[in-house]
Amino acid sequence: MSTTAKPPAPSLPASLVDLLGEPESAPEPLGGGITNHNLRVRFGGRDVVVRLAGKDTNLLGIDRACEREATAAAAAAGVGPAVVAYLDDPPTLVTEFLPGAEDGWTWAVDDVVSALRGAPDPGWPALLGARVARIHDVLGADAVPSGPDAPAARRARADAALAGAVAATEVSTGVRLRNRRAALERGIRSLDDTAPGLEFPIHGDLHVGQVLASPDDAAPGRRRYTVIDFDGDPQLDAADRERADAAARDVAHLLVSLDLVAAVAQKRLRRADPAAWAWADRARRGLLDAYRAELARSELFDPALLPGFEAEQLAAELHYADRFLPAWRYAPDAAITHRYPSTNDHPEDPWTPPPFEPTSA
Repeated sequence: MSTTAKPPAPSLPASLVDLLGEPESAPEPLGGGITNHNLRVRFGGRDVVVRLAGKDTNLLGIDRACEREATAAAAAAGVGPAVVAYLDDPPTLVTEFLPGAEDGWTWAVDDVVSALRGAPDPGWPALLGARVARIHDVLGADAVPSGPDAPAARRARADAALAGAVAATEVSTGVRLRNRRAALERGIRSLDDTAPGLEFPIHGDLHVGQVLASPDDAAPGRRRYTVIDFDGDPQLDAADRERADAAARDVAHLLVSLDLVAAVAQKRLRRADPAAWAWADRARRGLLDAYRAELARSELFDPALLPGFEAEQLAAELHYADRFLPAWRYAPDAAITHRYPSTNDHPEDPWTPPPFEPTSA
C-alpha cells in the first residue's frame, strides 16, 4: 500500500455553492487532462461532475463559453452529458455524473481483445460514426465558409506536426518514422488540392478516450455512449486553438484512434497480430459509412481532407508521446508502421508491442 498522500482536490468556487447549495460530499478527483480538474460532488441528492479550468489555461486560448455551448448541443442531440450548471468566472462546467462509466481506452480495447479471441466484432464503430454525425449536424448549423487560405494553413499545421515528431523521436521508433516520412508527407501534401470548405466549432480532440460507456438505464444490459471534453486540442497553442475547423478533422482523429485501439489490443495480447489491423480496417469502414449515412448536412464533410488530417494526427500523437508520455509512443508508432509504406532507406526492427502490465494501457 502506498504511503504517498493524494494531492488535495481543488476547492469549489464559492459562487457555485451559492448556485447549487452546500455540497453533500467532499469533492472527489476524477480523471482529467492537462487543461482541467474534474471532481465528483453531490448536490441536492444528485452526483455531478464539476469541471474546473486548470491553472493558467486561459493562456491556451480555450473558449470556455464555446465548450459549454458544444456540450449542451451534444446533450440536446442525445450524445453528450446533460449540463447542470455553468459559471463564467471562474470558468466552471457542471454536468451529470455517469455511474459505472469507462473511457474508450478501457471499454473499446476490452471489446477488441475479445474479438481477437473469437467473439463477434463489436457494433460500436458504426454507432459512434452516427453519433458524431448528429453532433456535427447540430454544431454545424451555423457553419461558415473557410477562408481562401485554409488549405495552406492546414498544410502548414500538418507539416509542423510531422517535423516536430521527426525531430523528437529517437531509437527504433525514429528509424521507422524516417522510413515512412515520405509517405506521411504525401498524405499531408494532399491538403494542397482540397477546397476551403466549411468550418464550425468542432470537438477538436475527438478520440475513443473522449467517449464514455456507461450502463444504459433506459435499456438494461446495453451501453450508453457519451461524448465529453469539448475544449479542443490541448497540444495547440493559443494561435492555433481556434474552435472553427472542418468536420473532417474530428472524423480523422476518431479514425486514427481506432488504429490506436488496435495497437493497445496487441499490447494486451502480448503479440503483434495482423488480425488487429484487419479489425481496424472493418471498424474504420463501419464508422465512416455510418457517419456519412447519418450526416444530414453533407456539405460539412469533405473526405478529401482525411489523408492529410490522419497523417498529421499520427505525427502529433507521436510528438505528444515523446514530450509527455513516452510509454504511449508504441501506439502511434504501430499505426504509422502499419499504414504507411517504408522507403527502407534505414535498417529497422519490426514493430512489436511493449510488455503489458495490467495497470497500464
